[in-house]
Amino acid sequence: MINSIFEAILQILSEVSSRAQHGYDAVVLLALLVNYRKYESVNPYIVKLSIVDDEPTLDGMGMVIHHALAEYNRQYKDKEEENQGGFFSTLTSMVGSMFIADADEKLSVQTNEAILLALYEAVHLNRNFITVLAQSHPEIDIATTPAVPVPASPLTPLGTTPPSLDNLMVEFIVTHMMKEFPMDLYVRCVQIIHKLICYQKKCRVRVHYTWRDFWSGMILRCFVFVFSLFGLLFIFILVLYIVNILYIYIYIYSYDELYYEIIRMHQVFDNLYCMVLRVSTNAGQWKEPASKVTQALVNVRAIINHFNPKIESYAAVNHISQLSEDQVLEVVRSNYDTLTLKLQDGLDQFERYSEQPREAGFFKELVRSISLNVRKNVSLSTMSRDVLLKEFSSIS
Repeated sequence: MINSIFEAILQILSEVSSRAQHGYDAVVLLALLVNYRKYESVNPYIVKLSIVDDEPTLDGMGMVIHHALAEYNRQYKDKEEENQGGFFSTLTSMVGSMFIADADEKLSVQTNEAILLALYEAVHLNRNFITVLAQSHPEIDIATTPAVPVPASPLTPLGTTPPSLDNLMVEFIVTHMMKEFPMDLYVRCVQIIHKLICYQKKCRVRVHYTWRDFWSGMILRCFVFVFSLFGLLFIFILVLYIVNILYIYIYIYSYDELYYEIIRMHQVFDNLYCMVLRVSTNAGQWKEPASKVTQALVNVRAIINHFNPKIESYAAVNHISQLSEDQVLEVVRSNYDTLTLKLQDGLDQFERYSEQPREAGFFKELVRSISLNVRKNVSLSTMSRDVLLKEFSSIS
């Protein structure tokens, strides 16, 4: 740490020729240096990375990270297509899934932990880097692993606009229904969605996003899956976040589709309310959190109790056994004025992210894993001694 190479790394990332040849290694090295004993002492690389504002350098870092992640996605897709076979292959997979846990049924594509760590540190430490995420990048030839060049390919934006994040979170939630369920990641996904919608409320903006995917998919699967397999603590945490998202949505967007989904899934909410009410009336460690959930559900129950009788009456008067979505929405719109909801406070309050101490153990293990992998794969044999001496002599 006495002799800093931070400026040399930035120079590599800012220049096209050096970035194409050494960009990947430079980004990985920077990620490791930023994490070097950062919990035990002051790390100068953290401070320096946080104040970088040079646009070509930040763009160069974004290009390297994007290209490496795009290559990983390509390898994963190719591997996935290889595993897709005919009827016999499908039958074999189905039979195998009866005896093998979901956690063991992963495609054998090694996750690029180093690049993910670099992306995290860039976003976490440098506010200027966030603008890079939404930009398109030109074609570039970057070595995504040491001494192994990757063909040039057109690059697309990193795609971290709010709709893209919402899509990513919802997709993760509805597709990761495994036996060894990553509940901590599930909760984090809901927290991210909550923060995004809080931001929209604060800034009074609307994101063009198909929220129906969220309401119909995530809420139903969340309640059913968590309700059946996990303890009360996770249920209370998720329900509070999801209900807060519902209520904030009412302030920002049109209520029609949301009310329709609440009415359509009213049995899920009814069962949930009965459970938390039972827990809240009994003495025990869950009495207080259960009472908070009971109070949070008051408006959801008001919506259900207000519209369900009117929908049933509409169906009876018009001799309809099952109403269509448009007919239900018609009932909702014509009876909205008589709905009374309780004002909820603190909906846009959330726990701010803090890496230490909660995540310190995770990052220590991650950095240790990356370091071992780099030591195992790095090779200088592909570069002659003359080339190395020339490279070092050009560093000023």
